Amino acid sequence: MANLRAQCAFGPRIPGTAAHRRCRDWLVTELKRYTDRVEVQDFTYRTLALSNIVAYVHPKAKRQVLLCAHWDTRPVADEEINPARRRQPVPGANDGASGVAVLLEIARLFHSQQPEIGVVIALFDGEDYGDFARDEGVFLGSRRFARSIKDVGPLSYGILLDMVGDRDLRIYREVISDERARAVNDRVFGVAKRLRYSRYIVDQVRYTISDDHVPINDAGVPCIDLIDFDYPYWHTVDDTPDKCSSDSLAIVGETVAEVIYSERSDR
Repeated sequence: MANLRAQCAFGPRIPGTAAHRRCRDWLVTELKRYTDRVEVQDFTYRTLALSNIVAYVHPKAKRQVLLCAHWDTRPVADEEINPARRRQPVPGANDGASGVAVLLEIARLFHSQQPEIGVVIALFDGEDYGDFARDEGVFLGSRRFARSIKDVGPLSYGILLDMVGDRDLRIYREVISDERARAVNDRVFGVAKRLRYSRYIVDQVRYTISDDHVPINDAGVPCIDLIDFDYPYWHTVDDTPDKCSSDSLAIVGETVAEVIYSERSDR
């Protein structure tokens, strides 16, 4: 939860702003504390400067798994009922900061107890920048990452974390994930059941969501989206830390960590 609040304290992390640059530097510093190597993929969209942050845990392992989230926030609160508020930026506590917060804590955990397999932690920029209806200016970081995914190494599969901090946590199987990476879904939801988290990570299919996992799947790496889309503050100015829960972050973090720790290097 401290990781979530720290991101929000910078203000909205909109590409091209000082808050975005300060958060970028903080994320790089934090990941360097706990991982073997950190790379920054700088790129541009039109004239806008963006940065993916990619960290490596146990990079010499034979098998690698991708854990990812987006770290930017939306410049406009387009889901606000009040038209005057739609021009305001989204604070992005759940939509952005929650997934990153979990991955920062997982990096710290893996630093103290290294898994058998390697882990690539990718924080994508520019997921939430543009127009989703026209598919313009969105998923920028994951698309950039996907274009050079072979340079990262042989990734067995991926898990995307997006909006995982809701106080009323309910994560269901997402349709594209189930169609393109069902074995990964089976594994994650099976671990959640074993940990007795089925009330929160529910083994039922619900929602079809275009998200950062789509470019990863298109690049040949089966990747699922763990997302709680039943979040009333999505793309509003009320997406603030008080709407999130440390318990929810822990449930998701423990589940993902157990998935990784239960992997063996020879599989």
